[in-house]
Amino acid sequence: MKLFRLLMLCLFFLSAMGQLPSQDILALLEFKKGIKHDPTGYVLSSWNDESIDFDGCPSSWNGVVCNGGNVAAVVLDNLGLSTEADLSVFANLTKLVKLSMSNNSMTGKIPDNIGDFKSLEFLDVSNNLFQVLYQQDLSLDLSRNSFSGSLPVLLTRLNNLIYLNLSSNGFTKRIPRGFDLILGLKVLDLHGNMFDGHLDSEFFLVTNASHVDFSSNMLVSSSPEKLLPGLSESISYLNLSHNQLTGSLISGGELRLFASLNVLDLSYNQLSGDLPGFDFAYELQVLRLRNNRFSGFIPNDLLKGDLYY
Repeated sequence: MKLFRLLMLCLFFLSAMGQLPSQDILALLEFKKGIKHDPTGYVLSSWNDESIDFDGCPSSWNGVVCNGGNVAAVVLDNLGLSTEADLSVFANLTKLVKLSMSNNSMTGKIPDNIGDFKSLEFLDVSNNLFQVLYQQDLSLDLSRNSFSGSLPVLLTRLNNLIYLNLSSNGFTKRIPRGFDLILGLKVLDLHGNMFDGHLDSEFFLVTNASHVDFSSNMLVSSSPEKLLPGLSESISYLNLSHNQLTGSLISGGELRLFASLNVLDLSYNQLSGDLPGFDFAYELQVLRLRNNRFSGFIPNDLLKGDLYY
C-alpha cells in the first residue's frame, strides 16, 4: 500500500511538472496578448494554459504543431486577425521550423533579431500591415540554410538594410521587386538558389549596391536581345554566372554597361554575338565570359594583360 501511494505521489508530481508553462508556451501566450480581434475565435478560444499536453507542448492549440515536446510550426493564415504583433517573441521557440501568418491585419514591426530564429526554414507574414523601423544599420546573413519557397516581400521593406546574404538556400520563383528602394543597401547576395524569371531592369539601373551576386540560379535576361538596358554606376562587383541569360552585350553600338565594374562574371550562360571592346571599362580587373556562345574577334583591349580571367 505504501509503495502504491508513493507511486501515485510521483505520478502526481510528474503530471504537475508537465503542466508548468514551458518557454514555448510563454512565448505563444505573449503573442496572444496582442490580439485585438479574432473574428473566428480560432486563437482566443483554444490558446490557454489549461489545454497543454503531458509533454508540455500545446498541440491541441489551433494552428500549433508540436514535435518532440517543442513547437515546430505556427500557422495562422487567412484568419482576419487584428493584432499588435511582436514577432521577436518567436525567437524563443528554438525548434520553430515554420511561421506563417499571411493575409491578416497584423501591425507592428519586423524584429531586428530575425537572424536569431535558429531553426526557421519557412517564414510568411505577407499581406499584413507590418512596418520595418530600425535606428541602426542592419546586416542579415541567412546563407547556407534550408529556406525554400518564395522570398518574403517584407525583406524589401527593411529600410536600414545594408547587407543581405541569402545564398545557398532553396528559394524559388522570382526575386521580388523593391530592393532598389533600399537606399543604403550595399551587398545583395542571392547566389545558389533556384530563382527564375527576368532580371529586374529597374533594380540594375538605380540600385546603390556595390556588390551584386545572383549567380547559380535560373534567371533570364531582361529581354531576348540584350542582357540589360543599363547598369548603375554604383555596382563594382557583378556576378550573373551559371544562369540562363541570352542576348548580346552589344545592341545598337557598344553598350557601355560595364564602365564602373571591377569584377564581371557572366560565365556559363547562353550569351551570343560579338564582344564589346571594353576600352571604356577602366576599372575592370576580373572578367569571366567562358562557356557562352560569343563569336567574332577578341577585342584588342582584352589582350592588354592587366585583366584576370
